Amino acid sequence: MTVSFPDLRKRNNPSCKTKCNKAERKELTEDDMCKIVLSVQDNLPVRCVGSWAYQKIFMLNQYFGIFAEGMKKKWNGLNYVEICSGPGRCVTRDLDEAEEFDGTALSIIRHDSFKFIKSAIFIDANEDVVSILNTRIAAMNKTNIAKAVIGNYIDNGDMKSIVSKLPPNYLNLVFIDPTDCSVPFSTIKTIKENLKNVDFIINFAVGTDLTRNIIPSIYKPNYQKVKEKYARFLGTEDFFDREDVKNYCVDPKRAKNIFLDEYKKNLLNIGFRFIESHPVEHYYYLLYVTGHPVGLKFWKEVCKIEYDGQRTLF
Repeated sequence: MTVSFPDLRKRNNPSCKTKCNKAERKELTEDDMCKIVLSVQDNLPVRCVGSWAYQKIFMLNQYFGIFAEGMKKKWNGLNYVEICSGPGRCVTRDLDEAEEFDGTALSIIRHDSFKFIKSAIFIDANEDVVSILNTRIAAMNKTNIAKAVIGNYIDNGDMKSIVSKLPPNYLNLVFIDPTDCSVPFSTIKTIKENLKNVDFIINFAVGTDLTRNIIPSIYKPNYQKVKEKYARFLGTEDFFDREDVKNYCVDPKRAKNIFLDEYKKNLLNIGFRFIESHPVEHYYYLLYVTGHPVGLKFWKEVCKIEYDGQRTLF
């Protein structure tokens, strides 16, 4: 496998304050979109992210390349879907000097293998985000293939309406990229039922709100709303009330492990055969989910290459 580092068009952005704490970010951002910083590339808004986002984008691009190249002649066509796409450009909040760069959506559209994609849909619940991303797609002259659409990923009817417009009998790659555990399991099930031939890469955000809330969700009755959110994400309504969970989950690490195992079990129960997880520091896992051994082989090849370009032994 040839390693191809994506050109994310990195540029310094001196308008970014950097090193802002959680309270400051709450004031300065809305849906992770910075209210004061504009892109030095195109003067449009940017999403505030941590520098670990580079690792996610690197892995997604590596897999996308091998997927598109390997499958381009084996199917009638290939589709790409991204949920929680963001506006297309990001800026780092944790470096001494802020770096601005292409996010997942633009990095995929600019990928050399994007030419093998028949249709690409980028879904976000924020109307402003969708408008900004469509402006950037138009500037790249890709509106004949790619478009951003407003979509409520909690509404299964909305998701069904969007994905059912994709060309049928194609192979689909769906990337789900929330910042927390907010995309319900029923959404994944709905997409699978309607797209049939589909593989997923899922940002499983174990290092954000789940770390803070999973133990209280198990043991404290006043966490009912939070518990309901995680149960919807997990796809198991009674998870937090089960005795085996209460007996096992004595600390956040063990609780997150059993939570992840339950999620994988539910994916297997809806017809997937292979699930692999890859950590991105302590913030989240990228879960690769497929029904095909060829897809699994592709993903394992990708996981042999670290973000710094080093190869692992296994």
